[in-house]
Amino acid sequence: MGELTPQQHLELDEKLSAWSWADNDPILLAGEESEGSYLIVAGRVRVTRDTVDGKEITVDVAAPGDVIGPLHTSTAEAMDSAWAMDTTCALYLPARALGDVVTDYPAFAVSLLQMQQERLAASRTREVDQATKTVEQRVAAVLLDLDERMGQVRSDGSHLIQARVRRDDIAGMAGTTIESASRAMTRLRKRGLVDAGREWVAITDAAGLRDVAEGG
Repeated sequence: MGELTPQQHLELDEKLSAWSWADNDPILLAGEESEGSYLIVAGRVRVTRDTVDGKEITVDVAAPGDVIGPLHTSTAEAMDSAWAMDTTCALYLPARALGDVVTDYPAFAVSLLQMQQERLAASRTREVDQATKTVEQRVAAVLLDLDERMGQVRSDGSHLIQARVRRDDIAGMAGTTIESASRAMTRLRKRGLVDAGREWVAITDAAGLRDVAEGG
């Protein structure tokens, strides 16, 4: 959206509406008909999916700049649920307006296309990793991804992930059980690569964590 002119921004704003949610409020529920998508402006969003045995797993944590919900030009079924992790604000793009927006604002269309490509690439990478990498490697990769998108450098040089990340979030994104994810986190802590509490994670040695993720 950065390539839009000020006038185009004003015109586009007329097609969008601002929404907000409090901590733990549902934004989308899987299986329900969704009439649009949301561009996260502030806050964090936990994206979850129901498994065949009825369990709910975290598949992503969305941050400002991410789009959640189906990008369709008509009403579509939401595949995942989305929950506000704190006070969250987003811009809502109705499905009925998506076609016009893509046609009238090529720069915005390109941004949406890039987001979709990144989603697909991330999904494929996870599928391959679950078949070829250890739990510790997958957990390390999840933490590095979160750090890249929402990490903040602290005065001691460590990177604090700016989201209330739980063990079950890490497990879901790594495609493993909570117990296995917890054991992997314990090993990473003992090696001095991460520090963590109940709902927070800090990366204390990014280079070392990257070596683990890459199998080094």
